[in-house]
Amino acid sequence: MKFLILLALVAAVAADVSHLFGNQHHHHHAAPVVKSFDSFPAQSQYQKPIAILRLVQDNSGLGDYRYAFETENGIQVQEEGVLKNAGSKDEAKSAQGSYSYVGDDGQTYTVNWVADENGYRASGAHLPVAPEIPEAIKKSLEFIASQPQQQDQF
Repeated sequence: MKFLILLALVAAVAADVSHLFGNQHHHHHAAPVVKSFDSFPAQSQYQKPIAILRLVQDNSGLGDYRYAFETENGIQVQEEGVLKNAGSKDEAKSAQGSYSYVGDDGQTYTVNWVADENGYRASGAHLPVAPEIPEAIKKSLEFIASQPQQQDQF
């Protein structure tokens, strides 16, 4: 019995288990193993937390709410939400708000948005805007919309 235990220990020591410990074989593409704490960033490279200068939170518990906050680095966020037609088959949540921040170029960017039964819509001076629909296509769409729908067209 002692011989079997000794044999098992020798086999375990001799076994090639280097693949369990990272990038030991050239054919593996594992991430390198950190061998020293010197490779971690110095504490001075981390930024201090950004303070919240203003915070507002109101919630009716019935679906209506509003919140806003402002941080010391110029971020401003506000949102208001309501529950429309509460208790009816047309019940819908609706929210609107805005956020702004200072970009790397020093400019303040603001996005205003609405989210309701018609989807999410955002606008801002820096956001791209779709081109106008050409007049001929507008007329074609209006004509199609004015035609009665036929159930068994195909």
